[in-house]
Amino acid sequence: MLKDKKEILFKTVKENNILPLTSICKLNCIFCSHKNNPPEIETYSFGHLDFELIKIMLEFLDHKKPVIIGESASKIIEGEPFAHPKIMKILKLLRKKRPGVEIKITTSASFIEEKELKQLAKLAPLELNISLNAPGPEERVFLMNDPQPDNVFKIIKELKNYPINFQASIVSMHHMRGFSSLEQTLDFLEKHNPPQTLRIFLAGFSDFARGDNVAGAEYYFQLKQFLDSKAEKYSYPIIIEPQIIDNLNANIEGIIKNSAADLAGLKKSDIIIKVNGEKTQSRVDAFYKIKKSADPELLLKRKKQTITISLIKKGKEKSGIIMAYDISSRKKEKLLAYLEQSLKAKENISTAVLCSKIAFPLLKNITKKFLKGKYNFALLKAENEFFGGNIFAAGLLLNSDLIKIIEKSNFNFKRLILPEIIYDYYGNDLAGNAYTELEDRYDCEVILL
Repeated sequence: MLKDKKEILFKTVKENNILPLTSICKLNCIFCSHKNNPPEIETYSFGHLDFELIKIMLEFLDHKKPVIIGESASKIIEGEPFAHPKIMKILKLLRKKRPGVEIKITTSASFIEEKELKQLAKLAPLELNISLNAPGPEERVFLMNDPQPDNVFKIIKELKNYPINFQASIVSMHHMRGFSSLEQTLDFLEKHNPPQTLRIFLAGFSDFARGDNVAGAEYYFQLKQFLDSKAEKYSYPIIIEPQIIDNLNANIEGIIKNSAADLAGLKKSDIIIKVNGEKTQSRVDAFYKIKKSADPELLLKRKKQTITISLIKKGKEKSGIIMAYDISSRKKEKLLAYLEQSLKAKENISTAVLCSKIAFPLLKNITKKFLKGKYNFALLKAENEFFGGNIFAAGLLLNSDLIKIIEKSNFNFKRLILPEIIYDYYGNDLAGNAYTELEDRYDCEVILL
């Protein structure tokens, strides 16, 4: 059941530090998932939010964390921030209310006016994450139905004249447009304004997608192979999303140019073994150890060599290191503590851990000790059967997907550990089904992790 408008908005702001402004986009991207959602899926669409309501929402923001605008990370349909008629007034008020906090805006840049860049620069620290997606106006029209397809290219060129952090993203449609189109887009950025980072997303299409918009699972590996072959050509780091990983090695995926990490000589593919003499537990652990430290000393593995490098940076300052997200040390410790309780010779709490297809290789590595006969434990890989297509993310799993793999496994458990990302603030999946339904169905303890 859909919740009250203000309640879901305030919770989104408070829990995620996301500031929704509008659900209006003005584009019609081929790869947009919202238009393909079946009626069972709960979403919230609010149009342009009233300025007076946004003023109240600002009070719920955490003053210590970056403020996120325009990113779809909840059931709210996020539109184009710069389509909101009072966007600059909102941003100026936000800066006044939260001085010094970084503002991160995801945008198509179709509706940013060149004169607004000067105003945005005055709101620093501010980051624009521009969804480029195409090498030129003609392809922007084809892929995004952009009514102002020239604008984004003008804005990107002009951005280099302002102290605004510039990130870029691309939804790769190489299965339709070929890799030449993608390479031309990368070339445009290199020539006119290399971003700090570029994230390239595999286009995801469910079985509900209209027309011939289908991207097979093999397209991911084709995309990764292409990007690996071209990475040395560009001065900016290129990151594929999602990232499929099977270990906890703190491997560096990229380095932001002119950052502390770049100036210290760190390189892509370096593996961080220790930070200030303390062994790293995962990529996430290494990343945050480095971020919080002033002038951290790193022990690295570079090919067959082991070397020590010190970064010159302030505590809590960004290092410029880019890593895949694996698991935090806190979550890892909690997971392993639960699994220890499945030891047959002691507590013998039969435990099942369910995960997405993409997380399975990593979790299999983390839990390999417990997959042996001494433990009453099973690791189950859930498929995104409801959405189908080439969807394989944990956040798009439903209870119905979990039930299918549980009943197929025939494993008798008393404790069920699930990815918390499946459920919203109310404990409901995308179709409004609560995780407590699984507790009742299987008479077990459910833990969200």
